[in-house]
Amino acid sequence: MAYACTKTGDILEINLDKSIFKRVGPVKKLFSLGVTCIAMLLNGDIIVGCGDGTIAKIANKTMAIKEQSKVLGGVTSITLTGDGTYFFAGTSLCNIYWCDTQNLTPELRNTCHYESINHVTFPYGYSDVFATCSMNDIRVWHSRDRQELLRIQVPNVECHTISFMHDGKSIVSGWSDGQIRAFLPQSGKLLYVINNAHVHGATALTTT
Repeated sequence: MAYACTKTGDILEINLDKSIFKRVGPVKKLFSLGVTCIAMLLNGDIIVGCGDGTIAKIANKTMAIKEQSKVLGGVTSITLTGDGTYFFAGTSLCNIYWCDTQNLTPELRNTCHYESINHVTFPYGYSDVFATCSMNDIRVWHSRDRQELLRIQVPNVECHTISFMHDGKSIVSGWSDGQIRAFLPQSGKLLYVINNAHVHGATALTTT
């Protein structure tokens, strides 16, 4: 047997010996934004990843959905471990999840920006953490283990530049809407906003 996934959100089962279509699944439901990747378990069940971030397990005998979960971003890849008990799932938003094949519980293992990185900065006199900015967010990272510590998101605007104040008490940032925003570096809470600082966006700044 062979299984093919489609952009319409279904899975086709094909008999390779007779070169004929056998059946389609899942039963009574199509996956939103299409089925983008597929993997088969040792017992014949199928793991699928979908464009809307759904990860689902399909029963081999009935083609019904046995389990499903949701991740951030469309699922772009699924790679099973050797014994088939766990798998990695990658997404279009540059997240990597570790999931068990029994309950499909996703655990975020790694992440990064999914658009170009506009600026990287370190706090004054301190190299254990650093911050980056991209399309609509600022992220603070631990430089030793490369793990994300904080994510600050502002929808519908792009962050062009960031800088830590020398006392380390705030992260100052310039955005495409011309605003300068300052955030607390531990919680990400908005500290203050300077409105209309620039007409065509704030693209560079420095702090003391």
